[in-house]
Amino acid sequence: MQEVEKCYKKVAEGVDEFNSIYEKIEQSNNPAQKEKLEDNLKREIKKLQRLRDQIKTWAASSDVKDKDRLMEHRKLIETVGLTTEICQEVAR
Repeated sequence: MQEVEKCYKKVAEGVDEFNSIYEKIEQSNNPAQKEKLEDNLKREIKKLQRLRDQIKTWAASSDVKDKDRLMEHRKLIETVGLTTEICQEVAR
């Protein structure tokens, strides 16, 4: 399914973007810039969560045969979410 391949590509791009923004937050000393970057990070996480929900839907259906690859991408997104939660705990 071409739709699934597009989703995989969006997940990869989203994770790369997340990592890029995260690195900028770590390097920034400017509170205003950090806040803006954190907003961007939240937006990226929301995009990834929507993709994860789509992946869950496909994993539950019988249309997609390669469930292992779906689960790999889902776990990748969940790892990003876990990283975010840990960072938020450290920031508090």
